[in-house]
Amino acid sequence: MLSSRLNQLCVATILCIFLCHGSLHAELCAEADKQALLKLKEGFVHGMELLSSWNGHDCCKWKGVSCNNLTGHVTSLDLNFSNITLVEDLNYLLDDMPEMEFFNRSTELGRKIDSSICELQHLTFLDLTHNSLQGEIPKCIGSLGQLTHLKLAWNGLSSVPYTMSNLSNLEYLDLGKNYFVARDLDWLSHLSSLKYLDLSKNNFGALIDWPSSISKIPFLSELYLNDCGLHQVNPKSISRINSSTFLQILSLSGNHFDSSIMSWVLNVSKVLTVLDLSHNELDNGIIKSFNTLCHLKKLYLGFNKLSDQLSGYLPEFCSAKDLEVLNLDHNPFSNGTLPDFSLFSSLERLSLQNTSIVGPLLFGHSPRLKALDLSLNNLNGSFPVFEVTKFATLHFLDLSHNKLSGRLPYTIGKLSNLWFLSISSNELNGDISEEHLLNLSSLKILDVSKNSLSFNLSPDWVPPFQLVALYASFSILGPQFPLWLKHQRKLQVLQISNTYITDSFPEWLGDISSRFVYSFCETSSLPVTYLDLSSNALTGPLPNCWQKFQNLEVLNLANNSLSGSVPESFGNLRSILSMHLNNNNFSGDIPSLALCKGSLRFIDFGDNNLEGTLQTWLEFEHLIVLRLRGLIPDNIGHLKNLESIDLSQNHLQGMIPVGKQFDTFDNSSYVGNIGLCGMPLVNQCLDVIPPRIRRVHKKEDQLLSFEFYLGLGLGFFVGFWSVCGTSIIKPSWRRAYFRWFINVTDWIYVTVVVFTIKMKRRF
Repeated sequence: MLSSRLNQLCVATILCIFLCHGSLHAELCAEADKQALLKLKEGFVHGMELLSSWNGHDCCKWKGVSCNNLTGHVTSLDLNFSNITLVEDLNYLLDDMPEMEFFNRSTELGRKIDSSICELQHLTFLDLTHNSLQGEIPKCIGSLGQLTHLKLAWNGLSSVPYTMSNLSNLEYLDLGKNYFVARDLDWLSHLSSLKYLDLSKNNFGALIDWPSSISKIPFLSELYLNDCGLHQVNPKSISRINSSTFLQILSLSGNHFDSSIMSWVLNVSKVLTVLDLSHNELDNGIIKSFNTLCHLKKLYLGFNKLSDQLSGYLPEFCSAKDLEVLNLDHNPFSNGTLPDFSLFSSLERLSLQNTSIVGPLLFGHSPRLKALDLSLNNLNGSFPVFEVTKFATLHFLDLSHNKLSGRLPYTIGKLSNLWFLSISSNELNGDISEEHLLNLSSLKILDVSKNSLSFNLSPDWVPPFQLVALYASFSILGPQFPLWLKHQRKLQVLQISNTYITDSFPEWLGDISSRFVYSFCETSSLPVTYLDLSSNALTGPLPNCWQKFQNLEVLNLANNSLSGSVPESFGNLRSILSMHLNNNNFSGDIPSLALCKGSLRFIDFGDNNLEGTLQTWLEFEHLIVLRLRGLIPDNIGHLKNLESIDLSQNHLQGMIPVGKQFDTFDNSSYVGNIGLCGMPLVNQCLDVIPPRIRRVHKKEDQLLSFEFYLGLGLGFFVGFWSVCGTSIIKPSWRRAYFRWFINVTDWIYVTVVVFTIKMKRRF
């Protein structure tokens, strides 16, 4: 009996293992859904490498596809291939700069949304964000009745079909940043389950009664209507709106509202926690409104017309103790000192950029403050002493563009959570020592430019931080190239122009993102996007390994004493936009920059000893290519983006071409070239017959060319023989022609006689 049960148990175990093994290898994907996905793939023109997984038998294993484990039907399609690629270690920027997004545009799908998407009838989640999709949203989208999340932002969709109103289960809808023109929003009133709605950056300028459509969405909790071209609210529509108990986040920035919009805001919700009315035309009339918005945690009123004294606004906030974010940037407040924010005990981010604040910087105890921006004001006096106990949580500090003076206090170095520090464009002086930077282990962005500060750091000092960006122009870093920079392995922006460096170009500069100090040419690819070492006294040749800087967009080595040839590897800088090597001692030929054709817009090789010729692929917005030898090619005038040119003080020779953009360049573009002749220079070409376009005087008929006379003759010949020839060949046609001619002359005669008689009677 026992053995029988053991046998049954073994059989059951083996059967279970067999079934489980089979289920692991079974194809889950429903065949109809797979075919729909393949049709959808055919409609895209880009992003194929990201859809490379869409070729197996089981579509549930394809990238971006999720299925129901029981039925095998596709329930989720996440093709948000924007891959918002944040610069490494800059994720923290999103909290303070929500609009900062870095996209990998090469992954966008392109074209349009194919109607095959509607064959996926079990979809609950669809995300096609940032794919450069064009055209209309398919009308059949309304048949996806199970859809709860629909994200189509950052595309170029032209309209929204009314069938969207059938999506009664939809909870999340993002159509922002498509820039389509909307004539009505009535379809929104049928989305009874909607909680999140983003229609920002579309054109709703023609809408008048838009509030009534919004107010019919019963459970809406988040609404974004930024930059929609909206105007004032019709007072009649306000009376029909009932206050919502759900709407908590409202963003209306970038429209044309004045202070009367507050009547609608107060009517639409009493429980708002986030309100964004920045970039409008609000004035002092809004101040009393904040007596009733007692649940606010984040308030954005920047870029408006608030003009009273800032201190007069603060007592009106009934949510002062709960407010976490307050942004009043760029308002013309009456000149006044920095008010007391001690009542705002929960404040985490305060931004008062360009608000006409004057006087010394005195700031009370703010135990939770993380970000403080007081830039672009008139703060004066000595730099404040930041007590660690009062600002222990501070991670963002911007005091740039003020009139702060004196020395930098050592206490700044005790703010261990600080990752952003900008004190540029003040009147600070003295040293920046190791003690100032000793505990700034979180520092990512440092801007001390345009002061009179001097870096006094030992050559073997190893910083406790890893900078992403350093701005130190017009400081004193020299005379030696700062060795501590070689430890900055994540540096992407380096701007140290006018810093009194007289050293040679450092070989280890190429190692600023590697873990060990190798020579410039032995490092792997580098993430640097902006490199400015201009206006120093750097000497020696440049290394020939610039192909490693594939992200470099701006290179400025101007006004140094660099010598040797221009590296051939400059031609591999595929992302380069602007290149400045002027005022150095480079010699030899200018290398081919053919691989930079698609990106390069501004180039300045002036005041060197370079030789070369202009090439046909250049498409610069501003072109300054100096020290060239040879002839100016005629096709340089065909450059469609060429706005300015400076070929002065070179070794150019021959005749200046005419026509196209060359007719717009003046004498200053060519002076200093002994071998050049022709307009607009005084030196005319004597021994060469210039292939000029004949200049036609205003009184001459510019159509009287050879082509004009040829066309006139051919037209006369064809017209004459089409009439006279047929009259000679066919007598019946000849009689018809003359009969028609006689009738026309009779009609003209009668008309003239009748008109003459009428005129005589009138006068």
